[in-house]
Amino acid sequence: MAEPELIARFLLVRHGQSQVMVDGVIGGLGTCTGLSDLGRLQAGALRDRWAEGKEPAVDVVYASPLPRARETTDIVLPSLGSGELEVQTHDDLEEFRMGEANGLTWEQLRERYELGIAGHSDPYKSLVPEGDSRAGFRHRVAVALTEIAERHRGSTIFVGCHGGVISSAMAVAFGLPPNQQTVDLPTEVTSITEIEHLADADRGRRWRVRRYNDFVHIRGTQLDPRG
Repeated sequence: MAEPELIARFLLVRHGQSQVMVDGVIGGLGTCTGLSDLGRLQAGALRDRWAEGKEPAVDVVYASPLPRARETTDIVLPSLGSGELEVQTHDDLEEFRMGEANGLTWEQLRERYELGIAGHSDPYKSLVPEGDSRAGFRHRVAVALTEIAERHRGSTIFVGCHGGVISSAMAVAFGLPPNQQTVDLPTEVTSITEIEHLADADRGRRWRVRRYNDFVHIRGTQLDPRG
């Protein structure tokens, strides 16, 4: 069987620990304040890992518009290439949009909205007003990655993003339906997930997962948030 055409390779990187994570606050546009001090150290460890020259060479760099993802990407950027790479922002790489709940604590979210996050059974209904639905979020991420792949065919693309974006990309790759709630796809801070967008004559477009949730650069160290 002939090897499929590689349209693009994605290196999806979750941001480091954010200040809103520390504060227990929902951080969207206007409420995310970037990385915590620990998050900057975690991003620095990822930068140093890339500087060792064992990770794939990067051709293109993208980031979510949220400060925690952009700051992580900016910290890692000097080790990704020859200094000529620039960070491009794609709005649809933003984390799950929580609409009018931005800035609330998670406790306030549970008190104010009857269903909150857990137990929301309709994947096509927004969790909170002006926010995403689960199905809509996954579709947004899939379209964004497909558009980026087409724009940079044959490239290896670093994407500074979020756990939800990476989980959505994996769900799309494995063909999981938007109403499934039995498979968790957690991602650790500054982890690397490597997936490829492919095309061949027999099977059409598809995804290939090379690795998932690789955070060996902080695992078991004082930077590991799991302790």
